[in-house]
Amino acid sequence: MLLEEFTLDASEIFYHPSIQTQDTPVLPAPGSLLGAGASLFLASDLFPASAVRRRKRMEREALHVLTPSQAALYSGECLDQFDLDVFLGCLLRDLRRQKPVRRFMRDFLRQLGRRPTPSYMARLEASLLRLANARIELADKRFGCCIQLVESVLVDRDQGMCRAQASPEAVAAFREVDGVEALARLRFGLGQRPLTKWLAGLISVVGGEACLLDLDRLRVLCGRHSSDPAVFAGQALPALSTLVDLGYIQSMRQCQNGRVMVVRHGGRNRAVECQLVW
Repeated sequence: MLLEEFTLDASEIFYHPSIQTQDTPVLPAPGSLLGAGASLFLASDLFPASAVRRRKRMEREALHVLTPSQAALYSGECLDQFDLDVFLGCLLRDLRRQKPVRRFMRDFLRQLGRRPTPSYMARLEASLLRLANARIELADKRFGCCIQLVESVLVDRDQGMCRAQASPEAVAAFREVDGVEALARLRFGLGQRPLTKWLAGLISVVGGEACLLDLDRLRVLCGRHSSDPAVFAGQALPALSTLVDLGYIQSMRQCQNGRVMVVRHGGRNRAVECQLVW
């Protein structure tokens, strides 16, 4: 829908096609993956790990992203973890290769683990429209690209129904993530625990069996830039312990210099697979 010819690659931001002898220039293939993949959505401050009390309009504001080589700009209303739940709810149908259909908003809310109260019905509608109006810009020296989060939204207030279509770029990126369904179920059952939800998303896209998390850097990455480091650590450690209790990760252990070792699954040579985040 928006600049479908553009694409991004993991090594640089864009894949530069081989030169071909023809009159018109060759553009990147349509439908290719975002360079940062799903980490752009799950491991950045696009959906901050905090409650948004006053939503402001952002215009081309830089995002903190997991991939250092990528620069991303966001335009739209401030998003939060409820918006990410709604976004995942839209994506799941596409990931299951189901066609977008009208569905009752109360059923959508139940899927998200929320009660279908009038206030949540209004919140869901606002979130869908917010996602449809959101834009992310990415660029390198040659190409520029603008993508949507949700391609189209229809809300029928009289019937209490909605229809939403996630962007093809987002769907393609999430197809590369193992356990998206498990992540969604976990998040939908956590209620209003934004940091726990955000950490679960981060771990889902890090890769490997173990990772060493730098809490001070994660504080910035998750959108809590103004939080006191000690206060953030006092919130992040219990959140990771919750993920252990729920069986989402096997273990977590505090290390030196404000870092935490997280082991996703046991029984493998973790020393080889461990990586530092950031």
